[in-house]
Amino acid sequence: MKKGSCRLRVLLVIVFLFGLATACPAQEKTDWSSFDASINSSMKEWKVPGAAVAIVHDQSVVYLKGFGVREIGKSDPVTPDTLFDIGSCTKAFTSAAIAILVDEGKMQWDGKVNEYIPFFHLHDSLADENVTIRDLLTHRTGVPATDLLWYVYPEASREQLIRRLAEAQPNSGFRTKFQYQNMMYVAAGYAVGQVTHSTWDDFVRTRIFQPLGMNESDTSSIDAEKSSDHASPHEQNPDGTVKVIPWHNIDNAGPAGSINSSARDMAKWMTLQLNDGMYDGKQLISKKNVREMQTPQMVIGPDGEIPKVFFPDSTQLSYGLGWFVQQYRGHQLILHAGDIDGFSTMVVLIPEIHTSYFVVINLGSFDRQVLSYQIADRLLGLPDAGWDAHFKKLEADFKTEEQSQEKTWESKRTPGTHPSRALPAYVGTYQNSEYGEAEIVLENQKLALHFHSIKTDLDHFQYDTFVVKFGGKTRLTFCLDDEGNVASFTVDDLEFKRAPEPAPSKK
Repeated sequence: MKKGSCRLRVLLVIVFLFGLATACPAQEKTDWSSFDASINSSMKEWKVPGAAVAIVHDQSVVYLKGFGVREIGKSDPVTPDTLFDIGSCTKAFTSAAIAILVDEGKMQWDGKVNEYIPFFHLHDSLADENVTIRDLLTHRTGVPATDLLWYVYPEASREQLIRRLAEAQPNSGFRTKFQYQNMMYVAAGYAVGQVTHSTWDDFVRTRIFQPLGMNESDTSSIDAEKSSDHASPHEQNPDGTVKVIPWHNIDNAGPAGSINSSARDMAKWMTLQLNDGMYDGKQLISKKNVREMQTPQMVIGPDGEIPKVFFPDSTQLSYGLGWFVQQYRGHQLILHAGDIDGFSTMVVLIPEIHTSYFVVINLGSFDRQVLSYQIADRLLGLPDAGWDAHFKKLEADFKTEEQSQEKTWESKRTPGTHPSRALPAYVGTYQNSEYGEAEIVLENQKLALHFHSIKTDLDHFQYDTFVVKFGGKTRLTFCLDDEGNVASFTVDDLEFKRAPEPAPSKK
């Protein structure tokens, strides 16, 4: 009996040790020197100035390194402490802030939004009456992207932006469809500030950054640019060269994407996520609510830009609370990408091997996806899936599609036409209930559009249609009323109606 018992114990120990060895193939097989070479090679191929990578296994940082330079044309290197804008990876921090308040009984995932923000309203009456915090966090309100609200309107406060959501037209039923929606995260973060009689920024700083020791991280580009170790954003010119661009201040959309952080700080954040909400022996978020955030809440269909660009090899894709949940080559990844002008980021958790990684580059580029999937394949011990070639082709396809669109425009253009009215007749103020005022002005004998931070010339195309840069290159068309007066214009399916001329003042 005793001999058999000893043999059983030995067998169980062997099985347990074998399980540990097979549970994390990454740390047994990863050749970090070849890993460095792979990252450097990919950056050179995609013309990326700088990058940073952090990998965490269990509660240990097993890889932490900066690559390249903070700004092209300068020699300052990217370090593990260099600050980058992490874009929409911020959303998981907003969900985590709410999770802490749910743990404390101050908020509920399924609490009505107007209980926390009395002035919050949606255009659809059903959604307006029933929308919850969970609905905001899972992108299922029925309201499509309204990014012009925050992107071109930096002077607007978060309250002003949230109030404008009442004018946003839904294009699908409430809770019927996933539609990525940054403004709903702005509202969710604003609710955190309302509940705590503070701000989202202060709560994230004191309840997440400080306990984790994320001492370099902040929630404002103004603060990030003051740091002596921050990266500069870059973009690619049409000829393929890379140039520095200014930081885009998105403080007004903070809870959706304004956090700036470093590889070292993000390693601490990932440790918290992998360790069920515990860090350095302290339970900052309950295990229950960490699991809730990482659990699929809303199914994402296979069509659309998000599956095509970010998850091309996904068999199942869902959204949790601030996290995507992806089935990738037989393995579950819990992740989020972040993109804002000149920065591209990815945070990935791989629970089955208790490993996570962070990758960021200071260029808007598909190389972020290439690096991220290559790292996942290495950590999971999977063969190379040819991601570099895949995203090179995708980039080429997008350029071809853009060129084809321009050729289609030109093929339908009627030559020799001119505007219906003299150019001064188009000058004036135009209004859209959701996006506010736009000005048509006359500059150097040409019409121009001034719409918050957008200032672009109108290049005549045909009749009363002009080509403008409105996000991307698109067309703007004026409409006349029955009397031949310029009454409105449309651009990107948005209608702006001419505002009445102010009555002359009486002397």
